[in-house]
Amino acid sequence: MKKLFTILILLSSFCSLTQREFILSSIKSPIGTHQLSHPSHEGLPIFNQYIKRNIFNSRTDIYKSITTPYPINRILLSDDTILEEYSGFIKSNNQFILVKSVTILSKSESYTLFISEEGETIHHLNHTSNLKDTIITGSVFLPDPITSSRQTYGIPYADNNDGTNDNLNNELFEVTIPARFENDSFILENKHLKITNQSTPDILATSKSDNDFRFNRSQQGFEEVHALYHISKFAEYLKDTLGFETIMDYQIAVDVYALNGKDNSEFISTTNPPRLNFGQGGVDDAEDPDILIHEYAHAVSNSAAPNSLDGYERLALDEGLSDYWAAVYSKRMNDYNYQKIFNWDGHNEFWAGRSLDNNRKYSDGLDGNKYTDGELFGATLLDIRSSMNEIIFDKLVMQSNYSWFPNMSFSQAAEQIIKADSIMYDGHHSNLLFTIFYNRGFLNEDYGNTINDFDWTPIIDYELLNQGILSIENIPNSVHVQLLTLSGRLIWQEKSVSKPIEIPSVSHGIYLLRVNNKVFKFYF
Repeated sequence: MKKLFTILILLSSFCSLTQREFILSSIKSPIGTHQLSHPSHEGLPIFNQYIKRNIFNSRTDIYKSITTPYPINRILLSDDTILEEYSGFIKSNNQFILVKSVTILSKSESYTLFISEEGETIHHLNHTSNLKDTIITGSVFLPDPITSSRQTYGIPYADNNDGTNDNLNNELFEVTIPARFENDSFILENKHLKITNQSTPDILATSKSDNDFRFNRSQQGFEEVHALYHISKFAEYLKDTLGFETIMDYQIAVDVYALNGKDNSEFISTTNPPRLNFGQGGVDDAEDPDILIHEYAHAVSNSAAPNSLDGYERLALDEGLSDYWAAVYSKRMNDYNYQKIFNWDGHNEFWAGRSLDNNRKYSDGLDGNKYTDGELFGATLLDIRSSMNEIIFDKLVMQSNYSWFPNMSFSQAAEQIIKADSIMYDGHHSNLLFTIFYNRGFLNEDYGNTINDFDWTPIIDYELLNQGILSIENIPNSVHVQLLTLSGRLIWQEKSVSKPIEIPSVSHGIYLLRVNNKVFKFYF
């Protein structure tokens, strides 16, 4: 058994936030800090319990969750590479079970196994994000030959065993891409990614003595250039256009001839650096920017909210978010059928592809397939994006991703977007966001109204409140009233209110109304 490094005790990288918590990650976003930690028992972490803290200027949101143990018939094997090893507990049926947490890499798969003292794997995490039945895309189609030609899949716009023809060649565009020059060779590598060989078949990355990498899809090197160009462009959009400069602060390793020719692609988070592997079954996966961006978006989500990919809805959300970013990237080049995902790789004889054109509601229940349920989330995001400034909404989606945590629900993901708008834009878009999330069944009409546990509860005249007048029917002698943004910023207050009072005019949005120690959330 190979060991890259072994940690038998908790080191400083897995240090105590307090005596009761162990930090998994602490990520800074443009507007706050986002920490994920495990609570502890007898000085060791409880691996299937999580605490997420989203810390803003004057507000901290705390979420707690627990994962039901998920056993697997898998033990350590002699060819497993051990990446990390810790001691701790799994909580199950109110019992604390002592386990060893072992993160392994085996071929192209990566797991964390939680092994009891009896040698049984009583829980596990799968760190491999897969895109099933996918096909690979090529170099500098913009975005793909089906979209740019506005044709349907079929001869001459077909895979034909990686063959090319005049029609497909006509859909190639000449582009310039940042790369690297080293030892008298041009290498397909830049600050965002490095084309490499890390999975069978063993095909080394293309390098040349000159800077002409113009290939067609029948030539080796085409998929490599395609991946380098499209992933780099999307990374630039997130960092330069949206302003998330610290997201993906590492160079990701990319193999476009991977997985032994399977029709499959994957993101692996546990290697150093993390990896993207693209298979070659059907249409080569790296020939379709939708697949390139979908898999890279898994890496982006992991960079924003590391260690949080746990729980069914959380997994489905990641799929939907990745589909959303694929659609966003495609639409920026060509809006033809942009809601169809994997236009070139799918929607053909190889597999059905996906679509973010649906009218499903979260309140009607989920399908139980994370890819299908992810389409619901992605479609809802596109609904909102089509109704407001696209760049602003993309900023809200990216910012909200930092606040994601294990076992979160679709409703909680919607709430994080509304909170991001409150902090970044003073809730300017809150009515639109709430309306679409409400229509899609993510939120109900009582969303956000919370009352603290004190004896007295004010009875508020809501009709007058909609007119900007606060009238409390059962008011005691006097009350202290505050109006705040969702981030906790004080807008207005009055300390001795004993009769109806006019609230200052504010822009439309969601606000917190505090009456003594009671807090309500309202839409003005």
